[in-house]
Amino acid sequence: MSTLARHTTKQRAARDIVMQVGVRIANLAVGGLVTALVVRTLGETGYGEWSTGFGALALVGYFANFGMEGVALREAAREPEEEHEWIGAVMLLRLLMLAPVMLAGLAVIALLHRSHTMLIAGVIMIVATPFGGVGALGLMFQLRVDNRVPMFILTLRSVLWGVAVLIIYLEHAGMIALAIGLVSTNAIGSLVQAVFALKLDARVPRPSRKHVREVIRIGLPIGIGGLLIIAYATVDQIIVYTIAGTNASGLYGSVYNLLNQAHFVPISILTTLAPVIAASWPSDRARLLRTSRRAAELLAVTSFGGLAFAIVAAVPVVRLIFGSTFVPGAPALPVLYAAFVFIAFGYLNGQLLVVLGLQKRMLYISLIALVVNVCGNLVLVPLVGFMGAAWMTLVTEVVVCGASLVLILRTLEMPLPKPGRIGRAAVAAALLTGLLEALALAGAPLAVLIVAACAAYPALLFALRALDVDDVRVVLGRRALS
Repeated sequence: MSTLARHTTKQRAARDIVMQVGVRIANLAVGGLVTALVVRTLGETGYGEWSTGFGALALVGYFANFGMEGVALREAAREPEEEHEWIGAVMLLRLLMLAPVMLAGLAVIALLHRSHTMLIAGVIMIVATPFGGVGALGLMFQLRVDNRVPMFILTLRSVLWGVAVLIIYLEHAGMIALAIGLVSTNAIGSLVQAVFALKLDARVPRPSRKHVREVIRIGLPIGIGGLLIIAYATVDQIIVYTIAGTNASGLYGSVYNLLNQAHFVPISILTTLAPVIAASWPSDRARLLRTSRRAAELLAVTSFGGLAFAIVAAVPVVRLIFGSTFVPGAPALPVLYAAFVFIAFGYLNGQLLVVLGLQKRMLYISLIALVVNVCGNLVLVPLVGFMGAAWMTLVTEVVVCGASLVLILRTLEMPLPKPGRIGRAAVAAALLTGLLEALALAGAPLAVLIVAACAAYPALLFALRALDVDDVRVVLGRRALS
């Protein structure tokens, strides 16, 4: 069976990315409102328990995937005739991991819970684990560089979750009701995705043993490295929860949630370009470098702009979404969004490490990052509270991004690329920061800051040639492409 990853044009990739970004922005808006309702439903203490338990279960739930999907994506892009067997191997391994993951989740929530409500809600969320298995079918859409169905499923889940949270908020229900709503919406989304995947092709992937050994051999270092990444991204919230208390955890968790929401940008870009990058190596080095450079430019434009806005508008954004009670957590937002810049590039670096066969090196980098993060948090959180956790998030991401970049450049035997559009995007973001700061000092409300950012940033990007007219033509399909 053929795949479009090898033959994807720049126009098709651009349209797929723009479609994803547009859909994810709409879902982000819904998600912001839903998060605000969840926070207001649970309060500081309750939200601290919810965010900590949810993060811990996400860490345990990672074992259900453990790098397997990345391996299947890479190999299926290179060997399209074996696509179903690679996806089938992932499905089989997920089934085998199901019981251990659920038992581990029960153990973790039993250790962390500080109330019976938190314990019951955690147990309910563990029930959703079996529905993750059909998620492997989503690879079929990604390999075809056609992510319309996954975006529909994302929107369906967002809408259903939003309706559930609104009802819970109006009925003054609590954490247990939220857990039931989350499990239900995730299950519906997974089942609908399975139906679409079954209609995509006459041949349906089934659990297969053919490539299981290869998936384990290649995926084990990736899985352990990914687990360490999730660990150092989650452990700070657990440390804040344990040392600084539930109130501080609630403040930090609410602001950290805004950071998590921003991941839609690199996810959208790499969802489209990852199979293209994988299919290019090692046969077409030039295309791999060209696609990677373009991905880096897109990541720079979006992450730099987000940081500029967060530096100026952190307080009014937190007040609008979470209420005045959570404003003390606002100082962490610019620091976390500075970390997001490196997180965004980390998505690309991680994909390149896998494609280049450097997954074992990624494991070492992740282990160093975890040690740095834990040690730093244990020192700083007792001294400065959740702000210490925010700064350690930034330091950790700088370490990871820098070490990964050095390794990639050394493997490709190439020097550090010139800044080019990435440097010009940084200048545009710096100018945007100055403009927004001037408006804020003049007393401009959040609505004015948003409008100014939406108008000024694209203008600055075009003026400084970080973007050009050809980029627009590619998306609109008015430029001839090979």
